[in-house]
Amino acid sequence: MTIKNVVVAGGGVLGSQIAFQSAFTDFNVTVYGRSEDSLKRAKERLQPYVAIYNDFYEDGQKANSVIEKIRFTADLAEAVKNADLVIEAIPESLPAKESFYRELSEVAPAKTIFATNSSTFIPSQFVEYVSQPERLLAIHFANQIWANNTAEIMGHAGTNAQYVDDLVHFARDIRMVPFRLNKEQHGYLLNSLLVPFLEAG
Repeated sequence: MTIKNVVVAGGGVLGSQIAFQSAFTDFNVTVYGRSEDSLKRAKERLQPYVAIYNDFYEDGQKANSVIEKIRFTADLAEAVKNADLVIEAIPESLPAKESFYRELSEVAPAKTIFATNSSTFIPSQFVEYVSQPERLLAIHFANQIWANNTAEIMGHAGTNAQYVDDLVHFARDIRMVPFRLNKEQHGYLLNSLLVPFLEAG
């Protein structure tokens, strides 16, 4: 499928970066937050990226108009009504993610791909909470997404391979280097290498 409408659920450190990067590369982006206060904080997090992108990219001046193109809403049904892709970047709490995926499954269109950016959970841990598990997978980004431009893409045993391909293409379109993992792995690829290295140090 062609991904054009992207919803980022959660406007924290990574959520705000994913939203900005996606909007900078001309995707239609909506940021969903559970409250107006959380959305206000998300907007504040986006502000410094304008100057960063101006300095980092040759076409960085595009960043000047990015924030005004992003939609913000605390209504999940409104956020996802035309979503091709929902990237979940909410806090690392299994009960919170269970609640989110159950609610998302009730309101998302049948076409929508569900992708978690979780660093500590793998997609199969959410399978029982979603209505279409074949559309569920992970896309994991590193902090400072503009510079550490990797996207680790990982399905579970029941993920349709087409949606993995779709996210690989999406990652390239937002200027990431996609790493496709062929089986689930806690820590993905980079953290599986980095954490033992740091512990040894």
